[in-house]
Amino acid sequence: MSMPDLRTKLKRHLSSRYAVLRWRLERVVGCKHNAADALQETWVAPGPAAAPVHNPDAYLLRMAANIATDAYRRDRIIVTEREREELMHMADETGDDISDPARIVSARLDVQALDAALADLSPRRRAILTAARVDGLLNAEIAERFGISVAMVKKELQAAMQHCKTCMADAEAAQRSDVSGRRKY
Repeated sequence: MSMPDLRTKLKRHLSSRYAVLRWRLERVVGCKHNAADALQETWVAPGPAAAPVHNPDAYLLRMAANIATDAYRRDRIIVTEREREELMHMADETGDDISDPARIVSARLDVQALDAALADLSPRRRAILTAARVDGLLNAEIAERFGISVAMVKKELQAAMQHCKTCMADAEAAQRSDVSGRRKY
């Protein structure tokens, strides 16, 4: 099959199965809007296939998932070293100096509470939490790394976050922020 014929066939397939494909992609990316955006971009440029496409659903979903992953990584805000230094030397909203001894002690206690909470986690659960929250890996990437299902990654992350939230209930940092927020992916 020639390239234009394949592209036309894939576009037709995407149009006819759009609702099902969006629903399936939504389960991967976790957001209806991001799934729709990725499928829209897939529609614009369905890309060349290196080999014959035997399963158009799988091919289109993989393309859309890759597009969504690229968009997620592109849209992450990266703070430069200069900006980080500027933030470190800025006073907070109340006008207090960030070098205030009480704030330093409070922050150190918060870090100690987090260290204690992380130490209580099993090594695998701690590694999964670190991969997700520190390294910024997607659930699918974590699942592949640890040889477990994406559902198991979600359960492990939920349990780890709940444990940290419980252990840090009295910590100032936990009271100031929403530690139960959902990750984008």
